[in-house]
This record gives sequence, structure tokens and C-alpha cells, in this order.
Amino acid sequence: MVELGHNSTSHLTLVNEGIDRINWVDRYSPVLNGLVRKSVNDGTLKGVRIAVVVHLEAKTAFLASILADAGAEVIVAGSNPLTTNGSVVEALRNRGMTVVAEPDGNMQSWEQELLAAADLQPEYVIDDGAELTMRIGMYRPELFKKLKGVSEETTTGTARLYAMKDAGLLPFPALTANDARCKHLFDNRYGTGQTTLQAVLRLTNKRVAGIQLAVIGYGYVGRGIAEYAKKMGAQVHIVETDPVRALEAHFDGMIVGKSIDAVHDASIVVTATGGMRAIGKPEFDVLPHDVVLANAGHHDLEVDVATLAEMADSISEKRSQITTYHLGDRDINVLSGGALVNIAGGSGHPIEIMDLTFAVQGLGAHHLVNTPMEPGVHILPKHIDDSIAEAKLHSLGIFPDNPRPEQEDDFREWLKGMA
Repeated sequence: MVELGHNSTSHLTLVNEGIDRINWVDRYSPVLNGLVRKSVNDGTLKGVRIAVVVHLEAKTAFLASILADAGAEVIVAGSNPLTTNGSVVEALRNRGMTVVAEPDGNMQSWEQELLAAADLQPEYVIDDGAELTMRIGMYRPELFKKLKGVSEETTTGTARLYAMKDAGLLPFPALTANDARCKHLFDNRYGTGQTTLQAVLRLTNKRVAGIQLAVIGYGYVGRGIAEYAKKMGAQVHIVETDPVRALEAHFDGMIVGKSIDAVHDASIVVTATGGMRAIGKPEFDVLPHDVVLANAGHHDLEVDVATLAEMADSISEKRSQITTYHLGDRDINVLSGGALVNIAGGSGHPIEIMDLTFAVQGLGAHHLVNTPMEPGVHILPKHIDDSIAEAKLHSLGIFPDNPRPEQEDDFREWLKGMA
């Protein structure tokens, strides 16, 4: 439970709001409060400098607090300039933590915040999109060589880490937390799937049932959004360049095709690629009047807002977090400035989902600190992943069956006969 410290009167309301937000997360995080606290409070994190660079809202703050409670020297920064919550920042500062992020920033101020985090010389990084990791490598090369480990949150960041490894530029071990089953099977699919649509509906007050909705990308995030939209009655179109994923989308009952065809009559288009400019000029040329564009991927550039602005005759704000670009007789509406809509325009992932994701990150950081590992990209060991799932099940009062001896495959007896 976070408590109020000394603060000026002008900050009390903001600090209290942040504390309330963090305490609400505390209330619904049984795995973090149980398994993770027990594991990290073994003394091995005392004095270890860990930078936590994830979307800076209450759930991230709770993870940072658990690491700080275990004795780590925690440096907190945001992984996106538009998703930092001011009340959470002040609540963390109130308890004496080092926070190098401010709300309502832009790309330039965010770059400076990341460099400020780097200059505090973290030994380990819990990263999102490898944003801090890359900048340490580019702008603080001596510190990059001294990093002891990184735990990465996202698909995008994981791809970047593998690219560094393949180029011979990864001198430390990196855990791809994103590839842990307790992360991508739940966070990407159920977390982003639910909260993306929640944010779109909250911001627009529009319906889903019966509309045509296009999802660009059919990874775990895209399929989660598509599944939720389909169950709510939308006709879901999928754009996917990977042939296996495209075939999977077809087998899942989605309408699969090229982007130009998918967006032509869409009421809502959601990007979920983790890449750049998933929606650009070719799509802008054919989008229907009053379409809504939302981004659920990593980069703010998934919707090419800069090109859209150049194409527009005029731009207006029709509603909070809805920017309307007027192209002749067509209006194109972009949510949350093209930033991650479920965080910038909503409350982010459900607490119960992030209880799993941040359990992976917390135990992943503990594993990095305590386990000798070669430089390169590693996956969280299965027994740690399993322990998180078991702890979550037990918190729900669910105790799965165990296999009986007679159910085991007797192939080992065959091997004896082959010797």
C-alpha cells in the first residue's frame, strides 16, 4: 500500500490521485503481491540499479514500487511521451523514487527523458520497444558495454534485440519477456483486444455491431482486437502480409485481403503491426468519409499522421482526442494523435492481465540478476513461466489436475530395448 509523504498543498490532490490509482492496482494483483514479492525480496536486488521504461501509468508504477520495496534503486521513465500519467509521476516522487518523465510531453522532451535515464547509469533495464536500450547503444556506448541485462516487453522490442544480436551488437543477455507464454498469450490478445475497443468506443461513442472494421496486422494483438470486434457483431476485415497468419485469419472466419480493399468501406480501422506507417497515403486516398483511425501497435507512426496532415485541406478537433483531417468532401478522424489508443485514450490493459505481464518482468529482472547468462536473446525459463500461471490459477481458486503415472508415455521402455 502506497502512503502519503510530505508534499506541498498544491500537489496534494495530484499526489493523492496517483496514490489511489496505484493502490487500486495493488488490490487486484495477487501474483505480484504473492509470488513476485516473495521471490524478489531475497536480498539479491538490494542496491541494484534498474530502469523501468514502460508506459508510465499506475500498473507500471506498482511494478516499480515492488522492485523498490525489494531494495533496488529504481529509475522510472516512460516508453511513450503521450502515455505518462502526471498523478502517478507525482505519487512515485512522493515516496522518494527517481522519475525522469513528465506528462504531456512530445517526442523531443521524451528523447531527453530517456537520455536522462541513461545518465543515471542503470545496470539493468525493463524496457518497452527497446527504446532506452537502443538510445544507450547509440548515445552512451560506454554504458551500453556495461549493461548487465535487459528484459523486453514487446514484439517490436524483441525484433530489435534480435537485429542487434544478428549484427553482433548485443554485448549483454536480454530476456524477451514478450515471448513468455504468460505475457503474449494474455496481454497481447486479451489485454489489447479488450482495451483497444473500449478506448475507441469511449472516445467516439460509436457502435460496433454491424459495421465494417479493418484490423491491420494479425499477430496476437491483431487477432485479439479482431476476436473482440467479431463477437460484438462487426464484419472484420484483416490485412496481413505473413501468409501463415493470413491463412489463420481466414480459418478464424475473418475477411482477409489487401489494405486498399479492407479499408475502402470501413467505419473503423485499427493498426496492430508494431511497425511503421501501416496506414499511409495509398489508404488515405480511398478511406471513406468519417472513418475512424486508431493505433494499437507500438509506434505512434503506425498511422502516418504527418502525411495525412500534408494531404489535408484543414484540420480540426471535433471532440477530445479526436483530430479530424478534412480532405475535400471527406473527413478522416484520428484518435489520440496516433498514439497507442488503449493507453493514451483509455486506462491501458486490465489490472489482472498486467498482473501476469509484470510478474514476467519482475521475475525476469530477478532471473537476470541472479543467473549467469551469455550475451544474446533468451526466453524466460519454462519453470518460471509455469509458476506465474500456477500462482494466478491458485488466486482464482483453480487447482488443475496433475498427470498420473499410468498416463505417461512408455517410450522410455522402448528406448531401453533399442540400446
